[in-house]
Amino acid sequence: MVGLLTLALPVDPTPSAAAVAAVGTATTTATSTTTTTTGLTGSTGSTGCHRSASAPLPVAPGRSGTLSLNQGTVTGTYALTVPPTYNKNQPAPLIFLFHGDGDNPGDFSAKTNFPAQGARAGDLVVVPQNQGPEVGFQYSGRGTDATFVNSLINALMRSYCVNQRAVFTSGFSSGAAFAILYACAHQSQIRAIATVAVDYQLGCTRPEPLLALHGTADPAVTYQNNTIGSQLPGIKLDANSVKGTVRNMADWVKLDRCRPKTPTVTRIGSQVSRSRWLSCAPGTSVTFYTISGGGHEWPGAKVTTGVGFTTQQISANTLIINFFHSFT
Repeated sequence: MVGLLTLALPVDPTPSAAAVAAVGTATTTATSTTTTTTGLTGSTGSTGCHRSASAPLPVAPGRSGTLSLNQGTVTGTYALTVPPTYNKNQPAPLIFLFHGDGDNPGDFSAKTNFPAQGARAGDLVVVPQNQGPEVGFQYSGRGTDATFVNSLINALMRSYCVNQRAVFTSGFSSGAAFAILYACAHQSQIRAIATVAVDYQLGCTRPEPLLALHGTADPAVTYQNNTIGSQLPGIKLDANSVKGTVRNMADWVKLDRCRPKTPTVTRIGSQVSRSRWLSCAPGTSVTFYTISGGGHEWPGAKVTTGVGFTTQQISANTLIINFFHSFT
């Protein structure tokens, strides 16, 4: 089953939730030279904002393309969706979406419909293919996959008018772990993180906004504290136990210096509750959606992305896009 982490973890069957538009397709090959990427300081617009209006874009506005990146020894493929409203004089947010184990950009984009929805909201959405021999993205913010993402950011900022203060990472399953790992290793560059099914604090050293969604009956990544070890880094409570989601959220609340530590909890529907910590370090917040009985799935997806129950009471796409836009 694509999208699953390679190690399944048993789950308590009776958890408590209270504890816590279509875009066309084009195929293109792009070769770019390396540029220096600016993080959350300096000019808002990237160098692509100064390109000649007559210079062709790798993917035209309102279109989606599968591209190849070749920068010296760094090569790889990715899918890019460009907003129909793209304007080279108006810096656009850039959202990275990382798929789970055994998946690929095309299939994951189709299953979630995230790139098309993000583009309609005005975002550049890029879905990279993992680059190493692993079935999914590496559990490292400095490895081969991270190096490819670095080069990809540089190339996109050179080709498009990108808001350099609005670069975001998101993902599902092992892709969510990589979204966290990459962001934590590049905090001067990544404005906020959004994850589905994995929510460990994997090395951030200063406050970082987080939106997380997790099902209480996830059979692949434990929602509860568990006695089974995991291949993901930085999640053990001790030598024999692994952190569950409630403890993970406590780690993010501590990182973001949220006060009070107790969230405001709102029931969204019969299957979903939202926990929010808004009084946090300046420019940050922590928001968590608990899906009661939810599986290892992308909320709101019309087709399966993993295994188990998929709620339709919320849309991960809408929540993530709106969360990111709150920081632009």
